[in-house]
Amino acid sequence: MAEERWRCDSVTIRNQPRWKSFAPALVATLSPQDVEEAQRVRRHIKHSGARMKRRISLKILVIWLLSLTLISAHAQIQTSLAVRRGQESRLLSLVEANIIGTHAFQVLLAKKSGKGDLNCFGPGKLSDSDLEGLVAHQAKLLKADKNELNAWVRGTKSTFEPHQDLDPLLTSGITPPVNAPINVFDNYLHQRTRFQPIKTRAIASLYQTVLEVERDGDLLQDQFTFFIGLGLPVYIRQLHLPGTDSDMLSYGRDLVGRSCAAPFDTGAAEWQIAGRKIWNWGEKNLHIRDERVVAAELLRERDVEVLEPRLRALPAQRIAVIGHSFTMGLHWSSPSSFVPIVIDVFRRENPKVQFKQFAGGGLTATRAKDRFYQSVLDWKPDKVLLVVMTRTDADYEALKDLGLGFKKAGIKTYMFDEVHDPESVNPGVVERAAASAREGGIEVIEVGRVLAASPDRNRFVCLDGIHMTEPYHRLMAKEWLKFLAGARGTKSDIANK
Repeated sequence: MAEERWRCDSVTIRNQPRWKSFAPALVATLSPQDVEEAQRVRRHIKHSGARMKRRISLKILVIWLLSLTLISAHAQIQTSLAVRRGQESRLLSLVEANIIGTHAFQVLLAKKSGKGDLNCFGPGKLSDSDLEGLVAHQAKLLKADKNELNAWVRGTKSTFEPHQDLDPLLTSGITPPVNAPINVFDNYLHQRTRFQPIKTRAIASLYQTVLEVERDGDLLQDQFTFFIGLGLPVYIRQLHLPGTDSDMLSYGRDLVGRSCAAPFDTGAAEWQIAGRKIWNWGEKNLHIRDERVVAAELLRERDVEVLEPRLRALPAQRIAVIGHSFTMGLHWSSPSSFVPIVIDVFRRENPKVQFKQFAGGGLTATRAKDRFYQSVLDWKPDKVLLVVMTRTDADYEALKDLGLGFKKAGIKTYMFDEVHDPESVNPGVVERAAASAREGGIEVIEVGRVLAASPDRNRFVCLDGIHMTEPYHRLMAKEWLKFLAGARGTKSDIANK
């Protein structure tokens, strides 16, 4: 132990500043082994110090590099946040422009109808011409090129010119007050979901339009396309809210009395039906539930699956459909109607069978004859399906004339005995229509008894008390497919069996 301590002490002394003055004498007293050991220890200490210096330098370098990385990452985060805020601001400006355009129309509506609180729906300093100009700017904005609009939102190169239609709306000086239905509903969504305006106001804007009722077939559909193209939510399921009819009524009851008087009704029932429309149209426009989805589902069901060989074997032919809203896929009451569903089945199974729709809301036999008869003849179909209403003596006569005219042109004409038209509950309506059809050579396909026997019949009618829901259209699609495939006959065929 003493020898080891001596060796350490000798090394310590040698490292002192005065070492050189007494080193020779000291070294003379050491054995060669001691000198060699002292030199070895000195070399070890020297090398250890160098390694320590290198380690310290490396740590400093690592810390420096980490600092630079953190500074760079912080700058990138700040830049990314600024870019995102800019994008959200531009998106919100597009939504607000739509809200202002719709509000301008509703101000005009309030003036014409004499309904609505002028504190909510007053024109301010704007003339009717100014308001009409804003409505026109909104319509043009909705038609803007989707790709260019998204490029502008991202802040990249774009041909979209905001000064043409966007800025005139945003700088018009007219905005809906806090208690206008649009803002009441937007606030309600925020309270229920805690989503920010970038998520809630586009949906509220759609409710704002649909409450008017009259523009849900054109402007509202353009708004759906516009908002979906921008990646914005368009119905409340995207905010994680439930959407049954009872849910919609509950929301409506919550909203009653919160908004100012409007040039349209805002009772619980009106909010409910508005919610149902936006939900169903949202799923249609997002292709979550539309005719393609329903057609694919039907083809997986056994009673339609067995028809597939027959459907594929049908020869090439043209089938025209002349019908009212029960035949139109656009209607909000269902993902689609039975006609587009059947058309999509044939698109998959036998595209040689072509269809063409000639449709109009509230289409009577008289209007069908006036509007579509010649156009149908010009298309030269092999078959025609008529789904029209008969309300007057002229309608019954027109129905017969349509059948006779198509028969003369060599076209087979069919109609259903019963489609649950609300008028059909009146005594004698169904029977008289069938009699007129037979006089015109129109074959009648029996579906009335099938509809009446369906376990889903109590769910057929939608909230408006007129149009039909998905269960009805699924059943009608199946019956028409069976008829087209030859798996069942018309009413007279069944009666003769």
